[in-house]
Order: sequence, then C-alpha cells, then structure tokens
Amino acid sequence: MPMPSNPPKNPSSPFASFAGHHVGVRVPDYEAAKQWYVEKLDFRVLQEWPYGDLKLAYLSPANDDDFHLELLAGPVPFPNEVLDDLGVSLQHGGYQHICVHVDNVDKAVAELARRGVDLIGDPFEIDDISRRLAFFRDPWGNMIELSETLPGAGA
Repeated sequence: MPMPSNPPKNPSSPFASFAGHHVGVRVPDYEAAKQWYVEKLDFRVLQEWPYGDLKLAYLSPANDDDFHLELLAGPVPFPNEVLDDLGVSLQHGGYQHICVHVDNVDKAVAELARRGVDLIGDPFEIDDISRRLAFFRDPWGNMIELSETLPGAGA
C-alpha cells in the first residue's frame, strides 16, 4: 500500500518555520563516539564546542548538510539500558531511535556488518508505510533505523 499524499501545508501556523535540524545523542566518551560515527557511518565533523563539563559536536551524514547528529559527551550518571531486541525496545517510553533514509537497506546493512556494526535483527518491510527497514545501534545502545522507500510508494 503506498503512502498517502501529504496533508496540505499550513504556512499561517505560528510554527510554520519548524524544520528538522538535529537530534542529540548522549554518550559517555566524546572521542570514542566521534570516532565511531566518523569511521563506521562516514559522518563528518561540522562543529565542536564545550558546554560546562561536556564536549559537544555537530556531525553531518556523508552527503547531507541539512541534518545533524549532536553528540553530548561526558560522564553519564544514569545510563539507559542497552537493548538488543526491537520489540523489547518498543516497551520503553521516551526516545526510541533516529531514522535515516538510504537508497538500499540491504546494501547499507551489508556494509555496516562489514564494518562490525551491531545490527538488531534482519531487514523487514512495512507495506502500510511503503518502507523497507533495518535497525542497528551504536556502542552506547542508541538505536538507528535505516529506511528505504519501496518501489511504487507515493511519498
């Protein structure tokens, strides 16, 4: 089933300027996290700065200047549980995952496996949203979803 058309835009909304910019990911080790995202996912370091006792950075995907991953790094007194099952992760409230679009989920998964990235389950399709999906996680348990638009999808 193809995705439906987008509802009409609302340029008169007081929030009409809202647009995605970044997602923040809390990690305990700045250098290790920066190295992992750069080496495993080919992210590029855009900016680095301190914030109190933390080290922060904006990282951008290999070929996208409009989306950023913000690393917020330093000691984490209350770490999240690291989950290795997508179904179990859906039982927890709050942040669940970051999603990035890819042209081909299977090729991306094969390259992630080659690079030693921790994959979560096998790729699967959800016809209701016209997507093929796969999940993996960083070394600190932050889940990342890969999303491929299936042929014939409307949006």
